[in-house]
Amino acid sequence: MSTPLKSTKVILGLEMGNNAMKKYILSIFIILILMPMESANAGGHKEGKKLTAASSGFEGREEMLGRAMSVVLKSLNETKPYQHDINDALIKMILTTIQFAKNNNMIDELIENEVQATLPMLERVRDNYLRSGEMESVMIGMIDRTACSYQLFLDIEKGDAQRSWTSPFGLILEQTVRLGQHDLTEKEVHDIWIKKRFNAFAEVIGVELEISDIGENGMVSVRALKPVSLAKK
Repeated sequence: MSTPLKSTKVILGLEMGNNAMKKYILSIFIILILMPMESANAGGHKEGKKLTAASSGFEGREEMLGRAMSVVLKSLNETKPYQHDINDALIKMILTTIQFAKNNNMIDELIENEVQATLPMLERVRDNYLRSGEMESVMIGMIDRTACSYQLFLDIEKGDAQRSWTSPFGLILEQTVRLGQHDLTEKEVHDIWIKKRFNAFAEVIGVELEISDIGENGMVSVRALKPVSLAKK
């Protein structure tokens, strides 16, 4: 039978081993990303051919990349009381913001504040759309190039002037409602944060959107339909 001291040493050893393994995996991952690769145009080993290294895009930002990957590993390593993901903190901030607005009958004020806070970005999207006349440019500006979207919706699927993703709010709501932090439903959040908010953005840009309900598989889709006669001044 193992003594308590021996068992403690074994447990500590396993924990240290796990931590060391995580650091080792992280180091290997970063090395693989940053490892220079020979250019395909080098032409083998012929004399006079210059070998060039492909850029990883992270030169000079290795420390930043390491910190980011460390946060990713810490987040994904949290599996209780539920499997955490890298957008958890953003989701919780959104839910708390909506809850405050709901408690104080300020949903309309919340949406107007969102419009005003993002107005410079929305005006750029509108200008790009008016120049190109392409509905796809609306989706690119509102979602693809907006960190608040691609950091929230982790599985965005692209179509012609359409974007789809899995609604990210349900799993967190299960926990926060159980704890009494929020009394929101996923449909309620979707109707406010996705439908009302995105439609308000679209009004500034000067287009109409078709926004789906949350499907049985949890998927949501947003599609730019057609221009409206007047954009919001």
